[in-house]
Amino acid sequence: MKMVNFFFKNPRASHPLNFILSSFFLISIVFSGCEDKRVQTVSWIEYEPVYLSEAEFTASVQLQSPQDLEEPGKIYFYDGYLFVNEVNKGVHIIDNSDPANPENVGFLNIPANKDIAVNGALLYADSNSDLLVFDIQDIENPQLISRSEDVFSNWSEIYLGFPYQEIEASKGIVVDWKEVKITEVCESDDCYIYNPRFGIWGELDLASGSVAFEGSGNRSPSVNGTGKGGSMARFAVSGDYLYAVDDRSLITVDISSPTPLIGNKDNIGWRIETIFPYQNHLFIGSQSAMYIYSIETPSSPAEISVYSHLTACDPVVVQGEYAFVTLREGDICPRGENRLEVIDIGNIGNPQEVASYTMKSPYGLGIDGDHLFVSEGESGLKVMDASDPLDIKMIRSITDIKTFDVIPFNNVLMVTGNSGIVQYDYSDINNIVRLSTIPVIQSTE
Repeated sequence: MKMVNFFFKNPRASHPLNFILSSFFLISIVFSGCEDKRVQTVSWIEYEPVYLSEAEFTASVQLQSPQDLEEPGKIYFYDGYLFVNEVNKGVHIIDNSDPANPENVGFLNIPANKDIAVNGALLYADSNSDLLVFDIQDIENPQLISRSEDVFSNWSEIYLGFPYQEIEASKGIVVDWKEVKITEVCESDDCYIYNPRFGIWGELDLASGSVAFEGSGNRSPSVNGTGKGGSMARFAVSGDYLYAVDDRSLITVDISSPTPLIGNKDNIGWRIETIFPYQNHLFIGSQSAMYIYSIETPSSPAEISVYSHLTACDPVVVQGEYAFVTLREGDICPRGENRLEVIDIGNIGNPQEVASYTMKSPYGLGIDGDHLFVSEGESGLKVMDASDPLDIKMIRSITDIKTFDVIPFNNVLMVTGNSGIVQYDYSDINNIVRLSTIPVIQSTE
């Protein structure tokens, strides 16, 4: 008999460990004294780490032929090219000189990659905890010229949701997570499952034969030599410096030469998510606050102020004297709210909320002049008039796409999400025209 699993009443009424011991005995009695038992097969999804050996991890960085988009993540626009992160796998290189006819020209295989940035002829990318630098003078044939190890926290070791399996360091380097189906047998009409590995309870749905765990869920600047990233980025380039955030820290990297010089690593807080550069400041989003840092002294960013909010996932963009922040509840921030907040940063040392707008499930956002674009995941894309930040009005809701982040530039809106890469001409904001789509193609593996 397995120790982990089966109970006949709601186990949340007592402490899990005490209940396990007493219930082990109870189960033994009931099973031995009762011949008429109802057997249920219980299944759920766990996240399982994907490993590479150290040799495979290093050797697999290479240019490959163009590949289909399967799980597009961060996007970066530079000099007519779109760089699209394939989550934990690498970077698609797309010639976007004609947004109506984008051409996928190559795939840069980088295990455990999530973020990218460009400065001049150099492309910067993370690979788990390492920082890689590529020469892209021949942009369709990038060359790896530098690898700096242990720059970031091991982002790829952060699980994607509950429940998740423990990492076994002896198996190698974690480069991704995959969903696997776990099945158990329950012999009861009222089954609760306790998984002591994760410390969570699950209740059997007798109709579907599945189990739902508490807290579980699905996985869910101006352009010059540095290009332009989306609002979900963890990398930002300003002048001769690359600024990056991991789960807790702001990392400063001198990129004035092809070989980067890793500088300060300043602890900010917890659950740091995004970074957005604007003029001489960095706006850093976390699950509890927006942090504002001065980069007047580029090598030593200095905290100016903190705007605190309820626990939520929160990318930020800035224009003029206002910061626009989306707050979203999700798997890793389940007590958050879904809304757009407008923060007055006229007094940079004392940011104040001046307006708030209810949203469905906002992700990344972008602003260009009077026009604000907000990604809403499964709910599509919101196009808004932000000419008066205190009275933002809806212009249009595009619901036939799934969105994650946006980059508006020169009247072309580049959108990434589960639908793929979709581009629009918004030169006439009241008549937005779809230019092209690079669709997501699901793997058959």
